[in-house]
Amino acid sequence: MAKITFQLKGARELQRAIAKRPMMMATQTKTIVAKHGALLKTKTAQNMAAAYTAGYSTGATRRSLSTTFSNAGMTVAVAPHSEYFAYLEYGTRFMSARPTLKPAFTYQSVQFVNDLKKMMK
Repeated sequence: MAKITFQLKGARELQRAIAKRPMMMATQTKTIVAKHGALLKTKTAQNMAAAYTAGYSTGATRRSLSTTFSNAGMTVAVAPHSEYFAYLEYGTRFMSARPTLKPAFTYQSVQFVNDLKKMMK
């Protein structure tokens, strides 16, 4: 089974500015990371509720969503843990794709970067 990974790499200038700021900046950054991790999980679950409406849909993939923090709270991972999520997200030759995580990530990453930029002002 293929492992699906999405990453958002920040602008180098933004990363340098955060590194130069005092500890308060790190606390604010952790708060922003936690906020947008939770929002990403919520948006993904909403997308799943809207996309997975067939009669055989049980909600197992939506319930399998988890949020994991690492790197001292500076990194968050939102991921479903059902074995067949990749098939739902990307489709197969027999089934069309029903993307839920990627659209949520695309939307939330813009909001995340905007909040980081506001913090830098």
